[in-house]
Amino acid sequence: MNAFEVVVAYLTGEFAYAAELQAFWMAMQGAMAVRNGPNAGKKLHWFHAFCLSVLTGYAGALFAPLWMGRPTSMLSNDLNFAVCILAFLIVNCLPFDAGFKLCNTLPVRIVMTAFAQLFRANGIAKFSNMAYEEFKDSPSSYYPTPVFGPIVWPTLLGNMGGLFANGVNAYLAKGMPWPFQNGLVCASFYHFMVHDTKGVIGQTLRRAIRSMGPSVRMGLVDNKVFASVIVSAFMHIVGILQLPNFLGSSFSPFNSLGAALLYITTLSGKSKSTTPSTSTSTASNPVVKKKRNRGRKTNANSNGAKKEL
Repeated sequence: MNAFEVVVAYLTGEFAYAAELQAFWMAMQGAMAVRNGPNAGKKLHWFHAFCLSVLTGYAGALFAPLWMGRPTSMLSNDLNFAVCILAFLIVNCLPFDAGFKLCNTLPVRIVMTAFAQLFRANGIAKFSNMAYEEFKDSPSSYYPTPVFGPIVWPTLLGNMGGLFANGVNAYLAKGMPWPFQNGLVCASFYHFMVHDTKGVIGQTLRRAIRSMGPSVRMGLVDNKVFASVIVSAFMHIVGILQLPNFLGSSFSPFNSLGAALLYITTLSGKSKSTTPSTSTSTASNPVVKKKRNRGRKTNANSNGAKKEL
């Protein structure tokens, strides 16, 4: 297995103990988020802090399956709750706060973020696949492939924590949160790339990627593997850039694109509004006004002279 195959295996979660590592580091990220936030200084009761840690790390696994009438993996899989307990003990209960201090170092943060993002990327692919399998035999009359279910469900997966902890109004008060942006874009790309074999959107997307040359596909013939690698790589890069050591949690590549488009449209609007018409500029020009007044006086004098004659 060469280096590229190792990277592909990692990004798609196809390696030994992948499920265990993803679950553990996802739980660690949840425990660290609570310890660095509401439980800073250990001011919360331990059970309160533990429940917040579980919700922060696994709210999607707890609540998203209910939208499709499926059992949550938090109850059907003992691994998730076990790693939540282990992560909470490491972060909060080791002597001298050794676990908490170690997990706040940059190398551990990068490892934690990488495996947590792998967990989220695989979640988007799995939930999109499950939704497509559920709805593929009953698409709408307007498009041959079910569109919204395989996109919205994996998007909700990454937003259950914010919606549950903050409420809908508070969570959405400042616009579209990053988990919504990420979920909609990544789930849409994955769904149309993998599942939309008959619709114009999927066909156009695959044709556009083929037109870029074989190097873009990186030799990945299978659409599902290719889409998983792209989504996972994107989420890894952005997740690491959003660390406080780099660009911070407010960074979003889509916000930058939106700001650029807004700036361009604002400039074009200003250029149109500041371009005066000929009549307006002439009327507001004081030199032209003086010339007109002089002309009127001259005409009046000449008319008076004619009357006297």
